[in-house]
Amino acid sequence: MALTREQVIDTAFSILRDYGIADLSMRRLARDLDVQPGALYWHVKNKQDLLGVLAVMILAPVKPQDLDGAGAAAVIESLRLASRQIRDALLAVRDGAEVVALTHTLAPQSLPALQRFTETLAAAGLSGRNPTWTGRALVNYILGSVTQEQTQSGLSQAGLLDSTARPVDDADAFNFGLELLLAGAAALLHKESTQQRDSG
Repeated sequence: MALTREQVIDTAFSILRDYGIADLSMRRLARDLDVQPGALYWHVKNKQDLLGVLAVMILAPVKPQDLDGAGAAAVIESLRLASRQIRDALLAVRDGAEVVALTHTLAPQSLPALQRFTETLAAAGLSGRNPTWTGRALVNYILGSVTQEQTQSGLSQAGLLDSTARPVDDADAFNFGLELLLAGAAALLHKESTQQRDSG
């Protein structure tokens, strides 16, 4: 039976989920599919292309929300919900944050779940560079927090980190930092809304 792109992607995702990004080499993937490494390149350009597809799959559970006509409070709540959904999606796959972070650096437009932060803030009324910079701060915070969480987990499983030294309140710590960022976003929205109202 001829090798298909779906087989390549599904097998790569299984390796990533079960063993992590360090084990996801093209050679390992070819071995698991029982093909020569060169056969893979009919279906993916290179490993970066493969990781990009996997990043999209990792974030697939994160769905857009309908915010037409929503007020500032609803916008902030949508950012809160999206941030938590992204964290959950990243944590569901071993090294998920590292894969998504790499793709976000190389091809950010391919990850709409992350792009929506900026789009949501711009639609809510933030102007100039504020939507982009606020969206970037949220994305960097989520990816950085989950990368640290998954790195600590991996080191602990490998016996390289004392399990008692690993924080057990990762979710609480994440939510605390998230609320600080959202408070800043809410303040910006209020400031710009007030300025627009006063000037109008």
